[in-house]
Amino acid sequence: MQVKKFNVTVHRFHPSNSGSVEEFVLPVDCPDEEHAASAVLSNLIAWTPKLEGGKVLPIAFRCIAVTERAG
Repeated sequence: MQVKKFNVTVHRFHPSNSGSVEEFVLPVDCPDEEHAASAVLSNLIAWTPKLEGGKVLPIAFRCIAVTERAG
């Protein structure tokens, strides 16, 4: 299976506050667009802190775009 290079654009935001959006463009090498989006979102969810001071953080993620990158 051959991998391609992708840039995945995602938003991290507070689900009840539309003004809290942060945008990230992350590179990933995967066989197709679906795997690229899934890999990036899975890693973001796994590595993002879920608690602060014993309280659950209200954070959500949304994939905006998956584009091939050169190289």
